[in-house]
Amino acid sequence: MSRLSDRRLETEISEVFSSLQGEGPYLGVKQIFVRFGRCNMHCGYCDELEKMKEERFDVRSLDSLLDEIGRFEREKGPHHSVSLTGGEPLFYASFLENFLPKLKEKGMTTYLETNGTLPTELSRVVKWCDIVAMDLKPPSSTGDRAFWREHEEFLKVAVQKDVFIKVVVTPATTADEIRTAINLVKNVNPKLPFIFQPLTDAFGISQAALHKVEKEFFPLAKEALFDVRVIPQLHKIWGVR
Repeated sequence: MSRLSDRRLETEISEVFSSLQGEGPYLGVKQIFVRFGRCNMHCGYCDELEKMKEERFDVRSLDSLLDEIGRFEREKGPHHSVSLTGGEPLFYASFLENFLPKLKEKGMTTYLETNGTLPTELSRVVKWCDIVAMDLKPPSSTGDRAFWREHEEFLKVAVQKDVFIKVVVTPATTADEIRTAINLVKNVNPKLPFIFQPLTDAFGISQAALHKVEKEFFPLAKEALFDVRVIPQLHKIWGVR
């Protein structure tokens, strides 16, 4: 049960911290991470499930969150951007409609990390987002249902911004799922960065997932898309948040 009294001016946060971005084409840039509490999905490979338990949330006001971000920027900056992560930030779209303009007023670059399944919510806040890091979620990887329709509608909104697509590949990911993901991106904009992310943990990259990417999935993507890359989740290997 949500403890929020005003979803426009309060939100649920599990942590705020300064660290390095560990995924995607912005790998290694320094960011302030704002981790929102809840998510509309519960992926089997998620490394943040413990932080999405309700007892891990703090209810934070908009002003207190802005103050904390400002303190991190003064004490540990400069930062490339503020990463809104989770959980799923767009689960809190009413708060973001008020929070994101304030970040932009402070001259901050906003970096939205999202599961790409809430297109209506994105349309409410996209004008204040600078970078959109969008996941495409193969159902065999997540253990959840397919979200292809939502992903396509989401990408049609996100494409007006600096957007890239990440696909987490597990040993269970199928070629049919990858073809669906490739065609979805091709139909919207084949020049968007399309990043395979082999399942990674603290012990390293899943060799079974990496083998599928190298031998089968990467060639499929290169036939249809202009910018295809393989970038593991390095923050898990680095041992940073």
